Amino acid sequence: MAQFSSHTDDSILWQHFRVGDEEAYTELTRRYYRKLIHYGRKFTPNVQLVEDSLQDVLVHLWLHRRTLNDTPSVKFYLLKSFRNQLFKTLKTNPDRIELDSRFDELQPEFSSEEVYIQQETDQSFRAKVGELLAQLPERQREVIYLRFFQGLRPEEIAELLTIKPQSVSNILQRALANLRENWPISLFIVLLLLL
Repeated sequence: MAQFSSHTDDSILWQHFRVGDEEAYTELTRRYYRKLIHYGRKFTPNVQLVEDSLQDVLVHLWLHRRTLNDTPSVKFYLLKSFRNQLFKTLKTNPDRIELDSRFDELQPEFSSEEVYIQQETDQSFRAKVGELLAQLPERQREVIYLRFFQGLRPEEIAELLTIKPQSVSNILQRALANLRENWPISLFIVLLLLL
């Protein structure tokens, strides 16, 4: 079995995982577990339900690894699989709730030094971002999250949400227009640079 690191390309990990390499599977899981849990918490604050759904996906992937196709984007494949499973679980759960409005946790990942500096210098700015994002309609928040925080292309978002790419562009434009409307232009430009 090969040795993998955080620098190993997703496509290489996926190829090795599909033929049964446990180390490749472990590295993929390590790489995406936290991101997927974070994404799932946008739909429900029930962390146990989110974790259970993700575990179901991971077990399913391992059990069916030899029948999985190659994918141009492992990240997209995992997001889509997890989203489908989570929605299936939410439909059968009586505590079902819609997209969570808590965007205070919705920050890109930084090194510990950057996190400390960011916390010290822009606490009120992040609070304002959270307030404004929380005011967006559910679909706009999700598209903003997938586009800017997960880095998905509009075509991938369209496939994930089962809508047309043009609809993704329209939703994104409306979301940005809503944010621009509520912010002075200088703060809006800073927000775009951060995203």
